[in-house]
Order: sequence, then structure tokens, then C-alpha cells
Amino acid sequence: MSSLSQTDRADMRLELPSPPVSGYTTPTGHEDRPFFYPSATSTAVNTPSGLEDKPFLFPSNALAKYASRLSERSDNGDEEKGRESEKEKEEEDNGLESRRPSDVVGELESYPIPEKKALTKVRMAILGLVMMSTTFVASATSASTLLVIPSIAKDLGITELQAQWITSAYSLANGCGLLLAGRVADLYGKKWLYMLGMIAYLVLSIVSGVIRNYVAICVVRAFAGLAISISLPAAFGIIGVTFDAEPYRTMAFSALALGYPVGGGPGMIIAGLVAGINHRAWQYTFFILAGMALVPIVLGFFTIPNDKVEATPGGNRKIDWLGAFLITVALCLFTFALTQSGLTAKGWGEPYIGTCVGISVVLMIAFGFWEHIAETRTSIPPLVHLGIFSRHNWKVTSVLLLSFFGYTAISGWLYLVTIWYQNLKGDRPIMNAVHILPAPIVGMIACILVPMLAPRVKACYLLMLGGMCTATAQLLFAVAPVDLTYWACEFLSNIFTPFGADFTVGIGSVLISNLVSEDQQAVGGALFQTALQIASTVGVCISSLTETIITEQSGSLEKGLKDAFWMMAAFSWASMVIAFVTLRKTGLAKDIGKTQL
Repeated sequence: MSSLSQTDRADMRLELPSPPVSGYTTPTGHEDRPFFYPSATSTAVNTPSGLEDKPFLFPSNALAKYASRLSERSDNGDEEKGRESEKEKEEEDNGLESRRPSDVVGELESYPIPEKKALTKVRMAILGLVMMSTTFVASATSASTLLVIPSIAKDLGITELQAQWITSAYSLANGCGLLLAGRVADLYGKKWLYMLGMIAYLVLSIVSGVIRNYVAICVVRAFAGLAISISLPAAFGIIGVTFDAEPYRTMAFSALALGYPVGGGPGMIIAGLVAGINHRAWQYTFFILAGMALVPIVLGFFTIPNDKVEATPGGNRKIDWLGAFLITVALCLFTFALTQSGLTAKGWGEPYIGTCVGISVVLMIAFGFWEHIAETRTSIPPLVHLGIFSRHNWKVTSVLLLSFFGYTAISGWLYLVTIWYQNLKGDRPIMNAVHILPAPIVGMIACILVPMLAPRVKACYLLMLGGMCTATAQLLFAVAPVDLTYWACEFLSNIFTPFGADFTVGIGSVLISNLVSEDQQAVGGALFQTALQIASTVGVCISSLTETIITEQSGSLEKGLKDAFWMMAAFSWASMVIAFVTLRKTGLAKDIGKTQL
């Protein structure tokens, strides 16, 4: 063995430590040797060199090959270089056979585990402001465009029913694009999809204020609604994956809900003031809305974390385009039919309206079947996993249903109150906005109460309280005489209404986010916002339909309005019943997803 190099001797000391284990001999006469590797209880004090006495045996064939190779090299020094080359190749093929176990363990222990970077409180506060400004812009858009409809109709020489489609096109597109946008946000990143949607909204709002063609405005407003629908699920998902700890998580979702009442009040005031200048000043409303969108764009660029796109099972990032087509067309036809029923003279008497509703229902059923097929028989990930609805004993479905019924009543109240002041009492749009102004102000207080009450009061009780407040607001208008002073019932109705809206959105958002997995946050938010958007359309449709039918039968607009308020109260009571039956055994909103309920 005198011909062995120092490297070979070092290798032998490394690979063949003593003492040997007796009683187990290789076919070549070599004994298997024990090695020692560190365990969870190993320390530098009780174990030499950090190694504990746990044996690890190299396979006999590996040691035999190694010993044979060393013998051949000692007999034939001329072939040493070739043998070394063969040894390196053999070691690469054998993998762990040529390595000490402690080396492998050390590498595994030193492998970096990625962790989320904690945000400072200042950055979290600014990020909450960005999320609130998203819903602020969406709410201000809906409220302001409703009030400038008479001005648009007069300026463009169209009827007010035709001008209504400028607002309806925005709402229709907003509700139809949420699910697809949520899926794309979960797959390819929430921050940049959010930024894309807000920038597109800004540009389209400017274009809306420049063009003066009726059809073109409707098309542009539809694309503006689609832009907002891209940003809203992404905003929901950003909160869901960024805010892990309480109470910041509930506060962030409350901020998202706060944008609705905060945006509605200024939106109505701005539109009322602009509409009062002259009949062409309505264009400035869209310029102001575009300016509002600058806030979330600029602040969001610096404060929203660069979300790491998580790997999907099997690395599959395909999009379910067939499912997206089915549900988008279904929602478009359904929303179109409900909206058009309130804008045409015959209403539901128009044959195409019923046809659109029927086709939309068929497409929704087809969407459900296709999602099941995509999940079980294809490699395409479904747009919405149907299992999400049954998660935690159908809690996701119950939250969506009670939110739908609750928000139907809220949107119906907003529509009926506008008819009450402008058509029944003959008030101007600006006075209509002034009369409703207490509602968004109280809504701000209600949103602030959500993060204060959510950690202390069961989610079921808060949702039922919100439903009761909305029902009370409806009943105050239903029983109030027209000539009664504003402060007796109408003012109180404005005080009660926001609690239903803000508790539903605030608590409902926390529940949905906790009930879905982290890689489905944007889709979960899209489902929730789709339910609210459809509820907004259904609320206006049912309240206007009830008011119209009763008014035609009785000849009294007052009776038609009051009966419609009773109908909306019934929807609020339905949301309370659903909350009690399905959520009465649940605890706090922040804990609902931590245990199987």
C-alpha cells in the first residue's frame, strides 16, 4: 500500500472508520463499518464532533468495489489517473453511497426556508388605505353616475331610460368579470393585476369624459367596469395573503368595506354639484373619478408587496377558458335581463328578457357540470373548485347566501329612497344627496366598529344585528307618512341602513378569507363580490318591479314605494334566518377557519 497517495489514504480514513462491526462480512472479506450521524438530541457535549451513536451502514457492494479499485491502483500505478476518473463517475452514479450521512443532514438543515417579510405598522396602515381607496373609487363611480343621468340625457338628446345604460353597462361588466379575474390573480400574481385594473380604469374614465357619443360611452363604461372587476378580487387576495395576524387582518378587511360608504357620499355630493353647473358639466365627473384612481395606483406601487406566485399542483397554470366563457356569458345575460326589465316600457312583458334569463340559468347549470368534469376528468384546473362551496360544512355557501339576501335589501333601499325624494317629493338631485348624506357618515362609524366588535362578538350575532338594522331602516320608510318631518323616520332610516351593509361586507370578507385556502384568496373574494354585485342588480330589479306593479294597480306611487320597502325588509329577515341557522354554532370571525366546524 506504499504506492497510495495522501489523498487515497485520506479517503480511506474518511470512508473506513473504526471500530468495525463484527458478525457481518462481505463476500470479499471486508466488514461493513458503522457510521454515526447526528439526531435531534445530538449536542457537542454528549456526542463527539456533534455525532451521536446511531449506526448507518453503507451497502457492502459499494465498499467492495471501492476496496477492489484501490488494490488495482496499487498494483498498476500507470492506470491510476484512469481509475480516478472512473471513481468520480461511479461516485456520481451512486449518489449517497459515496457521502457521509452527516454531510447530507447538514445540507438539509442549512437549506433556507422562505418566510414572509413582516410589514411595518406604517406600511400596513398605508396598504389598508390603498385597499379602502379601491372600493372608494368603485362606490363613488356608481353613486355619481346615477345622479348625472338627467344631465347626460339632456346633453346627448336621449331619454333618461337610454341614459340609464351608461350606468348599467358599468355595473354589468363589473359583475361579470370578477371570477375570471380572481383566478388569474391567484395564478399569476395579485399586485400587478391590481395595478393593471386601476390604470385601465383611470384611462377609460378620462376617455368617458371626452367622447360625446351615446353608444361609445356605454361601451367605454362597460370596459371601465371590467377594469374595476380586475382590481377588486386582487385587492381581496392581497389582504388575505399579506395580513396574517389579528387584529390587523380584520382591520384590513374592514378598511376594504369602509370604502363603500366613504365613497358613496362624496360621489353623490360631487355629482350633485357638477350637475348643477350646466347640462354639459357631467363630463367633469369622470375626470374627477380618474383623479381619485391615482391614489391607489401611486401608493399601491410602493406599498403592495411583490407577491411570490405559488406553485400550483403539478405546475399546472392553465386557465379554464370554457368555464370562464360559460359563467361570464351567463352572468352577462342574467344581469342584462334584470337591468333591461326596469328600463323598457313593457318590462318583463318583452319576450327577449325572459329568454335571456332562461338561457343564463341553463349556462349556469352547464358551468357547474363542466367544472365537475374539468376537476375529475381533465388536466385543466377548474375556474372554481366546486368543493369550495361545501368547505367547513357548507359555511362558504351560507355566507354567500346571507350576503346576497342582505345586500339585495340594501341596494333596493338606495333605489327606493331616490324615487321617494325625486319622484314622490320632487326634490332636486343635490337635495336627494343631502338627505342621504347621513348614511355614508354613519357607515364610516360602522366600519370602524367592525374590527372592534369582531374579536369580541360571535360572527353570527354581528351579521344578524346588521340584518335587523337594515330591516328597521326599510320599515321606517314603509310606515312613515309623506308629510312627516325628515328627522322623525327618514333620518333614523339613514342611521340604521349602514350597519347592515358594513357588517355584511366587513364580517363576510373575513369569513370568506378564513374559509378558503391561501392559493384561492382572490377566487374566494371574487365569489363574495360577485354575490354582492348580483344582489345589487337583483335588489334594484325587484324593488322597481314591486313598486311599478303596485303603483299601476293602486294608482298611488306612495303605496307602491311602501310595499316595495316591505319587500326589502323581508330580504333582510331572510339574511338573519340564514345567519342564525347556519352560523349559530360558530365562534369569532377570526377563528372560523381554524377548526372544522
